[in-house]
Amino acid sequence: MGAEILTYPSAFTETTGKAHWEVLLRARAIENQCYVIAAAQTGRHNDKRASYGHAMVVDPWGRVVACCHESGADVALAEIDLECVQQVRTEMPIMQHRRTDLYGRLPPDTQTDDATTDEDVYMFGDHAVTAAQVFYKTRSSFAFVNRKPVLPGHVLVASLRRVERLKDLTRSEVADMFATVQLLERTLTPYHNATSATIAIQDGPDAGQTVKHVHVHILPRRPGDFEQNDDVYEKLEKHDREEEEEEAVTKKWRSDAEMEEEAQLLKRLFM
Repeated sequence: MGAEILTYPSAFTETTGKAHWEVLLRARAIENQCYVIAAAQTGRHNDKRASYGHAMVVDPWGRVVACCHESGADVALAEIDLECVQQVRTEMPIMQHRRTDLYGRLPPDTQTDDATTDEDVYMFGDHAVTAAQVFYKTRSSFAFVNRKPVLPGHVLVASLRRVERLKDLTRSEVADMFATVQLLERTLTPYHNATSATIAIQDGPDAGQTVKHVHVHILPRRPGDFEQNDDVYEKLEKHDREEEEEEAVTKKWRSDAEMEEEAQLLKRLFM
């Protein structure tokens, strides 16, 4: 995650401290390629418990560069050399060897810092979505306004990686996508004065998928928006079918200006 220093307050017993304390700290420093600074309680607390102490500082190569004495209160001093961190990470670039295709990555809880710009274009299947139409983005997903919404507030969440089916996503991508869906639904439902929401995936052509890119529909719902509640699924299946008369479909599409205006309003909700 980019940390250069990890800190650990602790109170190891004398038995576990002698066996495990130093080796655990050195392992954490080596595997994360960073400094470990570990404070430790020391001395006897009562008749039944005594703490091991030995507060220490370990460098990114796993060397103990400072350690407190065995007994009594003590202070250990060490110089932190961040160039050492960079040298170790350059000579042994383990982060570049991560197999995220097999094991995924932890999804972020919030929007990424690299905000979209006007030059960015996101591919949704074979369709280009401009950055001005995107209102939320994480490391694995992006949310954008709909060219032909079934209901007001109908938006889409798609994976950044272009895959057709839900089964093609990694576990971390699935977690990221649905964490994004949950956040958007929680925010957009009250924003649109709705009482509920329909969350839907059309996973494959026989389920109504028209764009070959896995995506989730979020539709704010209000009482009476459909005569029969399940009519929403028929509307979703047919609302952007290409076999309709092209002119009729085009007339129902919103302009880029309309979509960009909505995206700018929604983007402010997540700043």
